[in-house]
Amino acid sequence: MEDEANPLEVALSKQIRVELAEREWSQDHLAGKIGITKAALNRYLKGHRSMPLPTLYEVAKAFGMSLRDIVAKAEDRISPEDRWF
Repeated sequence: MEDEANPLEVALSKQIRVELAEREWSQDHLAGKIGITKAALNRYLKGHRSMPLPTLYEVAKAFGMSLRDIVAKAEDRISPEDRWF
């Protein structure tokens, strides 16, 4: 990810990777479940592109989570100096 990356996007990427690991899912598996290519998912997770909100919603749904839950978990990963709230 770039140095100027949005802290929430960085945290969401990390949280998605944690959720994948906990389920022992590959990126390919998640991409198939949400209807995007593995390459597109990889670009989102590496910070090359911002994940659209509808895609994040589908990611959360695939994990059996609400959008609110995945964002809250990601927010917990943001360091205090990077928080805007």
